[in-house]
Amino acid sequence: EASVWYDENREAPGGFVLKGMTYAAGDEWKVTRDGLVYGNVWRDARPKVESAGDPQMWLDHCRRLVPDERELNHIWDVMAVKAQQPRTKINHAILHGGNGGIGKDTMWYPLLWAVGGEHMNNVKVIDSNKINSDFGYHYQTEIMVLNELKEPEAKERRALANKLKPIIAAPPEMLTVNRKSLHPFEMPNRIFMLAFTNESMPITLDSDDRRWFCVWSDSAKMTPEETTRIWDWYKAGGFEAVAGWLRARDVSAFNPKAIPFATEYKQRLIYTGMSNAESYIHHLIEKREAPFNVDVICGPWHELIRQMAQTAPDAIKMRLVQPALLHALKESGWVDKGLCMSPKYTSKRHIFVRADLAHLTKAKLREMVEPEARDNVVALKN
Repeated sequence: EASVWYDENREAPGGFVLKGMTYAAGDEWKVTRDGLVYGNVWRDARPKVESAGDPQMWLDHCRRLVPDERELNHIWDVMAVKAQQPRTKINHAILHGGNGGIGKDTMWYPLLWAVGGEHMNNVKVIDSNKINSDFGYHYQTEIMVLNELKEPEAKERRALANKLKPIIAAPPEMLTVNRKSLHPFEMPNRIFMLAFTNESMPITLDSDDRRWFCVWSDSAKMTPEETTRIWDWYKAGGFEAVAGWLRARDVSAFNPKAIPFATEYKQRLIYTGMSNAESYIHHLIEKREAPFNVDVICGPWHELIRQMAQTAPDAIKMRLVQPALLHALKESGWVDKGLCMSPKYTSKRHIFVRADLAHLTKAKLREMVEPEARDNVVALKN
């Protein structure tokens, strides 16, 4: 039969045998990777904008929520890249916090419309429970909107941050989409994550975090009249006006792979996201109180924890554990030099130093932590 013949010989006249499917934003229906052909289920849903009007009402609303020009221009650049370049991976997420009712959704919705149109195609709105799902249907999107980001405990906040890392930044270059009762497939990691929160402490970030750009809006709640006015304007051509403005914005100087600059809100998240024990140790380090009134410290860490427990409040004593100590040292800027030894002292000891001594060799540091070393170094006996 002709159908059988074609199935057996389709490649000779230029037909394709698909290895499988993928979701590759910005690519054609046929994606070639490593010599294999995949069917692309992504379709561009960006609405056509024939004539864009004046976006001033939206620009004013953005400035009301984000008055800092540097922060706002970064947000506008991110929006413009997503509106213009579906293949581009922005290697960080944006967390927009503020009290409920101030208009955060109202500020960002025109971007979602510019990418997904009226029906929000290629846009997924999820919550933190969906992130923990074994299935990956929510990966099939250009913009992933994480609503009401919040976790009550520091442990859960840190776990959530770790869970989001592979989605926010590439590598990994590919994500696996697990499907119920179907074969999984691989897709390029081009997702941009946008998160909203009404909580001042929704997630725990490390001081060396490179994946989050965080802004907090102190604006007053929008009145019903203000809300009606701007949404009526959106529906009467405002969406097209914003989409046209974003598509025309010059983003040639924007580097989507660069680490975003640290905002004041991000600094608050870093310092207030510690557990009680980590915060207590961080306080001792900042005040240079014993046992951190030195420049170099070394293990065994249980001895250092015992010293702190002698003066710590009862509520904190039971939570002074080694992971809390090491995390607090890292967040305070101390440098982990690893296991150190020298020709004279061949036993290895784990050593942390203040940043201004990080240039010293491991052998030098190993000798500094011995009892006969200078008084400015803690020396703990095994």
